[in-house]
Amino acid sequence: TTMANYSLDISNAISAGWEYAKKHGILIAVIYFITGTISSLLQNFNTQNIDPDTYTMLGERIAQGDTEALNRLVEIYSNSGSWLAYIIGIVFAIIVNVGLYNLALGLTSGRYTEVCFDAFKLPLQVYLKVAIVQIVVGILTCIAALFCIIPAFYVGPRLSQAVFYIIDHPEADIMDAIKASWKMTQGNVLALIGFSIIFFFIFIIGILCCCVGYYFTLAISLFAMTAVYYQLKGNLV
Repeated sequence: TTMANYSLDISNAISAGWEYAKKHGILIAVIYFITGTISSLLQNFNTQNIDPDTYTMLGERIAQGDTEALNRLVEIYSNSGSWLAYIIGIVFAIIVNVGLYNLALGLTSGRYTEVCFDAFKLPLQVYLKVAIVQIVVGILTCIAALFCIIPAFYVGPRLSQAVFYIIDHPEADIMDAIKASWKMTQGNVLALIGFSIIFFFIFIIGILCCCVGYYFTLAISLFAMTAVYYQLKGNLV
């Protein structure tokens, strides 16, 4: 098996992320902030009047193997409508993330010149395929971690480009995205792990900046990940 022709340049990707964030990061940070606020409201929907001690008590009983406590917890969530809010929150997060990924791809490639909501006007099937790809990637990574067939820290990076690929190629199917990501990332696992570690510390710095900086670091990360995709995309040729 031949090695990748295009290797990931971490510094170049981070530099690109910073440059695009300087131009468009404020608006994207605002979108992330609004998204986070709405998600928090959905998570707390109809549960404010439930005594927190009840959750603690039920959690302790569930940990001891009490199935009645588990049934009671499910009943509380069902009656409160939290399950519906949770599902709405997941759907909302997928829509926002897919739109922002498409926006970043468009801004980087020149398809878009400014932050616009046209990036969210994607066919419904694209949103569905992204959701399925994320589930498949998650399952494969978990299987690798649980059964130690292949280390999860190897599988995760190898599948990291599948979501970007499916958004960049709306006509592709799920397996196309998985195969493309696997091919794109060949020989770049260590670099991708290093990229993730660096951004972990960048996120920490953003949180320390009165939490406001965190949303801007999300914008930097968005464009940096897009730069990673475009760097490795050449390996598909």
